[in-house]
Amino acid sequence: MGQPMTRYARAGPVNIAFQVIGDGPVDLVWVWGLASNVEVAWEEPSYAAFLRRLSEFARVVVYDRRGCGVSDREGTTVTPTLEERMDDVIAVLDAVGSRTASILGVSEGGILAAALAATHPHRVSSIILYGTIGQFRRDADHPSGWADTAKLADFVEWMRRGWGTTQGAENAVSLWAPSMIGNQRFVAWLAKHSRQSVSRGAIVPLLWSSVYAYLVDVFPAVRVPTLVLHRVDDRLVPIDQARHIVEQVPHATLVELPGSDHYPFLGDAEAVLTEVEGFLIGHRRANPRQRRLLTVLHVNVAGTADVLNLTAEARRELVAGHDEMVRDHLSRFDANEVTRIGDGLLAAFDGPGRAIRCAVGIAHAAARRGLPVRAGLHTGECDVDSPVQGPAAHIATRIAELAAPGQVLVSGTVCDLVPGSGIQFGDGRTVELQGLGTARTVFPVLSHGATPEVVRWLAIDQANVLRRDGEYWTVAYAGLVVTLRDSKGLRDLARLVDAAGREIHVLDLAAPAAPGEASSVRDALEAGLSARAPTGEPIIDDAARASYKRRITELNQDIDEAETLGHDEDSARARQELDVLVEHLASAYGIGGTIRRTPDNAERARKAVTRRIRDAIARIDRVHPILGRHLAASLRTGVFCSYRPERDVAWVVKA
Repeated sequence: MGQPMTRYARAGPVNIAFQVIGDGPVDLVWVWGLASNVEVAWEEPSYAAFLRRLSEFARVVVYDRRGCGVSDREGTTVTPTLEERMDDVIAVLDAVGSRTASILGVSEGGILAAALAATHPHRVSSIILYGTIGQFRRDADHPSGWADTAKLADFVEWMRRGWGTTQGAENAVSLWAPSMIGNQRFVAWLAKHSRQSVSRGAIVPLLWSSVYAYLVDVFPAVRVPTLVLHRVDDRLVPIDQARHIVEQVPHATLVELPGSDHYPFLGDAEAVLTEVEGFLIGHRRANPRQRRLLTVLHVNVAGTADVLNLTAEARRELVAGHDEMVRDHLSRFDANEVTRIGDGLLAAFDGPGRAIRCAVGIAHAAARRGLPVRAGLHTGECDVDSPVQGPAAHIATRIAELAAPGQVLVSGTVCDLVPGSGIQFGDGRTVELQGLGTARTVFPVLSHGATPEVVRWLAIDQANVLRRDGEYWTVAYAGLVVTLRDSKGLRDLARLVDAAGREIHVLDLAAPAAPGEASSVRDALEAGLSARAPTGEPIIDDAARASYKRRITELNQDIDEAETLGHDEDSARARQELDVLVEHLASAYGIGGTIRRTPDNAERARKAVTRRIRDAIARIDRVHPILGRHLAASLRTGVFCSYRPERDVAWVVKA
């Protein structure tokens, strides 16, 4: 049997290439890992033999996801979100006329298989996870992760250097296919398959968009029969990952196989095929699944003074128009169901990205109508018969109650499922959800800053960018794009990077870069402390002390008002500013309340600038370790500061 014909399915605006092999009694979708090419795959005899053997007992469907292989590869398709990748599979199933299918996810493809089973259980009869990483990032909250952030950064850089080259393929074989070490024919095929699957420039953003997904709430939501296969000596993915997955997926079966090859078609491939055949032929689901994974949106009208002062009739008319607008948005974004709860509407979506964009659209449209709304989102299991009932709905409702007027607030679960989407989030905060007895980290969706498409283009083009958009910075380096809240340290970094190779005196950094840059009372007071006062002058004079006390009084009043209205975020913001002012005021006094005198102004500026630059690098390092290490090695601080990288780095700076 030769290579099957390549056909195309339409997933929105994208063409997805697929092939069908065999006509067995069950449909089986072969979901390869990071990168694939359905035509080049057939050039490796062991790969082709494996697919033909699968086709003896199943109708096998293989495909290239968007941005990969012979599917559309233009534009932002090269970094698809998990949600878009699920759309690709559903489009292919529709094209081949398959109502339900089993999914065989290999390596990183197992993540997609689990997400499909949890989100689209009516289309997935069972899943098989082979060599799957259950959790990429390892940290204090996820000790079972594959690697910590620094090691992930090293792995991404290692992949970038070798992608598509013979040397890179030889290095990869030692991890992916130890049984093929020294086999130059296989090495040549692997290098070609890599080049023809994903371009060299796209592999870095693709890797980052994959490894930044958290699936801690996805695996427990899988309710279809699940087989987990893993070779005990797999050099790329340790067997502990499979054992961790089985602990999370209800009623999953783990089969540990001998061998060290990560690729299932190498080594004792027949042992893998035997397990797959026995699992597929022996499993026929009798009872339909009753629950599924959904993203729930709760949106309600914010009780602002302008709304509360309306007459009852005027308010009813306004809310009625608002409901029509909300339902129009929900229809456009394929919401599953709408239910009214009090003054709010509840809806469920198959994907978190669509839910977020729908919520942002509703918030913007409502603001134009003079009716600000609060929106909360959470992803979790829901009852199929009543899709917007269950714990996920309650959590979304409680999160909406914490949102400020006009704000879209999401749970950490939602945030973790949309890496690579370009959606930007503000700083997270941990909150107690009333009546649920649990703490959650919630994140505001940014309605300013670079657009999602711009963020994805930055990742694909791998431009190095420091771009300030209002209160946030878009930071792009080595294919990874992150968003950070504005700080003086980030402004210092931007000025130094923009003046690469030149020295800037700390007194010039300490002063505002342009007239009027101090944009708040706190900025003005901080600028006053760092002014070039003569040595020995009081740190704070009577006028400054009065300004501090006046602002502290205002902040205490703001906190009382925010807590009375239940505006937790406003209260937290005011407390943060209050803490800073109190700290500054306390630092101006010595023992016994005596006013301190200024040290040498240059020395004071050196300490302040060094501290805030280090703080900015630490913040960057937590979310972008490659850039954090680069800046730590390239920045010089002292009375004169400079950015001097070992090699020339082109930056686009917009402050």
